[in-house]
Amino acid sequence: MIADKEDGRRTPPTVGGADCRRRGSIIRLVTTPDPVVLRTWATVLCVCVAVSAQPRSRPQGPLTTDFLEWLIANGYESENFDRPDVGPNGSFGGRTRKNEPIIHQPVIFVHGNADSALYTQTPIATGWSRSIQYFLEQNYTSAELYATTWGDAWAVGGNLMDAYNTMHTCSTLLYLRKFVGAVVQYTRARKIDVIAHSLAVPLMRKVLKGGSLIATDGNCTLGPPLTEYVDTFLGIAGANYGLCVCQLAQTVPAWCNALDGLYPGYTCEDQVVCGYPDGECKQKNYSAFLEALNNDPNREADHVYAMWSDADETLLFRGMTWGKPTSRIPGMNGRWISDRNGHVAMKDLTELRQYEAVVHHSI
Repeated sequence: MIADKEDGRRTPPTVGGADCRRRGSIIRLVTTPDPVVLRTWATVLCVCVAVSAQPRSRPQGPLTTDFLEWLIANGYESENFDRPDVGPNGSFGGRTRKNEPIIHQPVIFVHGNADSALYTQTPIATGWSRSIQYFLEQNYTSAELYATTWGDAWAVGGNLMDAYNTMHTCSTLLYLRKFVGAVVQYTRARKIDVIAHSLAVPLMRKVLKGGSLIATDGNCTLGPPLTEYVDTFLGIAGANYGLCVCQLAQTVPAWCNALDGLYPGYTCEDQVVCGYPDGECKQKNYSAFLEALNNDPNREADHVYAMWSDADETLLFRGMTWGKPTSRIPGMNGRWISDRNGHVAMKDLTELRQYEAVVHHSI
């Protein structure tokens, strides 16, 4: 069953969902974790390949010539937003001709860890091809849809174990912040929409909230909040309160670290088992990055929505952390909960709901 927004009412699902138990997107490590633990998790997170989840026709990247020329002329060339190392599917977006009009609010799609902008390879790097194709079919143009690949894409030579080396670092946040700024400047849009999946959810929440950061790769300042430029933010299967599998941070040392990783805290008041608490508790002393993010009163957008699944094989424990959904976003306007979609399927099989969220502010 599916919960409808904040009131928890149950309604039949309107979007088909295969229970695709695939490895999700999470964030980058510094220390060397136990290989036995990682192999075990790799097996858990890559249960199946869902060919049916891929679109019959796929949008073609990379960024258009017009956008690339604009990026070069405006000082963004060194950022490599087109990601030529990934190939044509490493990016998407831009005008196909000079002065092409922009009718719809531009949408920025941000993938999770080890994924890519567009489909490159199952089971991990399926990208945003289905979503972008759906928006194109609703009369959006490439000038109104944008995606870049951040981090290492598993499908183009990346090691699956590298997925556990990713965290909320300054380098990644600054890269994504600059991409958002470039899209806003290039399109000259008054408002944009942002859709993020997996651990790109907390990443993009920080990008939009702005401020300073102390991370494992140093300190940085992102700048003022970008809320005034963002109409809708949709977070899909994010880990905003950490993951219970990281309760013992040594499980995957860097991925679960207490500074900018997914550490949920060792205890929660008098509770000691993160995945199965005996009662309610107020979570404190968890990942410094996540705790500061959740306590920041600045909003991500005018309208904030979240989606997650009770069957998510990456978040585990029905997506709960210390008794609450880790995908919840403080102050969100609505939510949708699936009872069948796996972690990647929450991105690949919800294109209609994504469209409804950004266009009609309904989920």
